[in-house]
Amino acid sequence: MKKIFIYIGLVVFLFSSCKEIDLDLSPEDYFASGSFWKSNEQVAGAMLGLHTQLRGQQQNLWNLGELRGGTLRDGTSFTGTASLNSAGIITQDIRESSPGISGWAGLYAPIFQVNNFIYQVEKADYLTDVQKGYYLGQAYGLRAFYYFYLFRTYGRVPLVTEPQAAINTPTSAEEAYKARTETEKETLDFIKSEVDKSEKSFSGNYEIKNQKAQWSLAATKMLKTEVYLWSAKVDMDGKTPENSLAELKLAKAAIEEVIPKYTLVSNFAEAFKSASVPAMKGNSEMIFVLRYLNGEATSFFSNFIYAASDDITGYVDDNGQAIPKDPLQTGSTGLIRYEYKMDLYRLYEKADTRANATFLNFNKGNTSAVVFRKFLGTLIDGVRNYSDDYPVYRLSEAYLLLAEIKNKLGEDPTAEIMAVRNRAYAGKAPLFINGSFEANELAIFYERTKEFVSEGKRWFDLRRMQDATGKPLLFRKDLNLVGVLNNIDGQKHKILWPIDLGTLTADPKLNDQQNPGYKGT
Repeated sequence: MKKIFIYIGLVVFLFSSCKEIDLDLSPEDYFASGSFWKSNEQVAGAMLGLHTQLRGQQQNLWNLGELRGGTLRDGTSFTGTASLNSAGIITQDIRESSPGISGWAGLYAPIFQVNNFIYQVEKADYLTDVQKGYYLGQAYGLRAFYYFYLFRTYGRVPLVTEPQAAINTPTSAEEAYKARTETEKETLDFIKSEVDKSEKSFSGNYEIKNQKAQWSLAATKMLKTEVYLWSAKVDMDGKTPENSLAELKLAKAAIEEVIPKYTLVSNFAEAFKSASVPAMKGNSEMIFVLRYLNGEATSFFSNFIYAASDDITGYVDDNGQAIPKDPLQTGSTGLIRYEYKMDLYRLYEKADTRANATFLNFNKGNTSAVVFRKFLGTLIDGVRNYSDDYPVYRLSEAYLLLAEIKNKLGEDPTAEIMAVRNRAYAGKAPLFINGSFEANELAIFYERTKEFVSEGKRWFDLRRMQDATGKPLLFRKDLNLVGVLNNIDGQKHKILWPIDLGTLTADPKLNDQQNPGYKGT
């Protein structure tokens, strides 16, 4: 495809001034000549473009869901050869002047493309009803997905749904500005309506495209579960949820429809192994993934790996066996930039196969460290290629979401917890005993912590999951590797991220619209 240079006035507040954006999605005459959006094949290509753009957001989404979760180290790497990245975010040192992310996390650019796709497909008379419904089901699902990230990050956000450049190009920057919603509830209600549109558009069609690498009805059901579970448990606008029972039931019905359609891979490590043959992608437990292929794109997980030249002489593994030079055969010449805490590795029991499928443990005297190995990619002609699919939704999460819903409803979550544990422990898992709400919630939380390392879930789990009083777990610093904030005036506002100064000053509709607690920081 040729490159298009589109002036996107509608989302000018993303950037400090109006400018052109280079998006490799369609021909140069995208709006002008009318040669595009004329066939099913072109729409299918545009949908692939939307997913390519989503894949380009992988590290960004990981930053929002993982960095603040309390499991990453800051400072110098265990090899002593590199300083670790994102220390300010990892340590919760986020302010108006240094928020760690800016421009609404960059998510409005892909939202604009989804908006245009919806606009074009809704008026496409060359598509059959089934084709149109499936495409719109995907597009509404993707738009809800992006906005759910924005909502969980900022709370109230501008809701942009029309591709204004395709309909009525703004004549000034001021015409393109859009204020935040008045309430958090308004934002979440919009997301619910998008999920509903997606679900209805699919019309019960569970077809899977591109080996789980394109949005599907099952992905919409997973998102619906997350959205309604969040709505049932998380305070908004300073108020506790009012319709939690009804929303929990909606979440439960959605997830129970998904679970029977997938099966867990028998071995935890096998679920993440990259297949050098594209036909092997998309295993039985993956519901929706970001696709990486050798020679096409690679993920950012090379940033978690030591340099092959690093001196690891004298390090041994948990069994006392000497660790050889470059034990993971990375051949890496880069520097390790992200490193998980040893305390996370110690959460795993010895019989839990997830521990050494997720990490390689280094021990030397009083020094212990772990290197992340879950998305290690594939050796191709002796070269490490980071081409593992990145899971957005998989079956083990469906089980644990259902366990969380059942626990909130006062039901027994044992079956769902044990489904995940039995695979992790190769059929020899310690039996879960149903207990109090808080005991069950913590068991589910720790299970999620061990199951989804680096899958971008941890920060959102801390915000959504609760203690016995209904407070989010992110304040439970008295518990091992749980809380990350103090529930005091100087910290509790950090549940939401600040809007960066550049965005605030560029858009007059955002005057005095900073999230509470951040102004002047």
